[in-house]
Amino acid sequence: MPQSATPSPRLATRRRISRLLGLALVLLALALVPAGGASARVVEGSGTGGGWVMQRSGTTNFLADVAFADASHGWAVGNYHTILATINGGATWSAQSPGTTEHLNGVAFPDAGHGWAVGWNGTILATSDGGATWSAQSSGTTEHLNDVASTDAAHGWAVGDFGTILATSDGGATWSAQSSGTTKLLHGVAFRDAGHGWAVGNGGTILATSDGGATWSAQSSGTTEYLTDVAFRDVTHGWAVGNGGTILVTSDGGATWSAQTSGASAWLYGVSFPDVTHGWAVGEYGTILATTNGGATWSAQSSGTTNGLYGVSFPDANGGWAMGDQGTIVTNAAGQPPKPAGPPKIVKLKPPSAKRNTTVTISGLSFGAAQGTSYVKFGSKKCTVYSSWSDGQITCQVPAKAKYGAVKVTVMTSAGKSNGKSFKVKR
Repeated sequence: MPQSATPSPRLATRRRISRLLGLALVLLALALVPAGGASARVVEGSGTGGGWVMQRSGTTNFLADVAFADASHGWAVGNYHTILATINGGATWSAQSPGTTEHLNGVAFPDAGHGWAVGWNGTILATSDGGATWSAQSSGTTEHLNDVASTDAAHGWAVGDFGTILATSDGGATWSAQSSGTTKLLHGVAFRDAGHGWAVGNGGTILATSDGGATWSAQSSGTTEYLTDVAFRDVTHGWAVGNGGTILVTSDGGATWSAQTSGASAWLYGVSFPDVTHGWAVGEYGTILATTNGGATWSAQSSGTTNGLYGVSFPDANGGWAMGDQGTIVTNAAGQPPKPAGPPKIVKLKPPSAKRNTTVTISGLSFGAAQGTSYVKFGSKKCTVYSSWSDGQITCQVPAKAKYGAVKVTVMTSAGKSNGKSFKVKR
């Protein structure tokens, strides 16, 4: 089906594929979007019964995407050039001045200072001060941009209509087009480092790169459903969501994708995994799904709203935020895995010696029920590929650049640093 070059304000956001459903739905959507920024109808702190509570956004504009750099600092973007920001985990949200009149579809912040927002007609905005000031950057395209990803203050990627992919390696001073090899509308993009990234879109499209986008190749998704968002926890473990409750998973960087049973039939528009076991997906009618086992099973959570939810962000497994229709913001302040009670302790490494990229099991105490921002180091090198994380056991791969010979393995959590356990990295 051909893609519309002038979709309605509400439906052109990156997670709204309903532009394909005809004029009647377009007119209905326009009627639901107010032209101003009145206070949202939700009440701050109102209970939702599933660990989710409403937060006051201060707007009734459609919110398309959300990004949290940490548990305190977050941003949401949406229609009518809306940008909201919080520095206190959403206790208060304030409007920021974007310096554009375009609708905004995607936002990414690799840290609490540096961020990008993208939207209609090739709009790219950038900030280096947490959004206190935003400035326009030249994208070189007039195509609508639907999502943006970044790994640090220098590297960013944006995707959009008709297979558009743009990239920067200088903080946005210059953006250049990359060849996607498709004309499909791309809805979501995720990068785990400056090399490895994935983009998803219409017709089950999944694209992947291992060289920062210099080359993109198609991966077999096994579906023709519209895919709306993608999340990768490391360079091997990833998930994509889409139409009809579609959830796909890979554990080999996308070489193979398989369907997971979501138990939902609603469109899913956003997905976030703070570690390889804990994940959330959001969608139509206030749908929120959650997993604690990497998606082997998914269960519905009560969002407390029937408004569509389009963006979700979990900086760690202890809490996240979802955004959507009519300025809706919800957060789950309860029911999350507890943080470690004390500093972690490593008791055993199995095997005690191995080559680089070998999976090692770390047994011990107080690692925390979920990884979140915690990590393992072999000497001075952090593990980047994790298979599991629980309070008493972690499985991860020996870093590809770990020093050969004897090293100390340590675990770092919010409660402190563990003892060092001896390990030999074999050649």
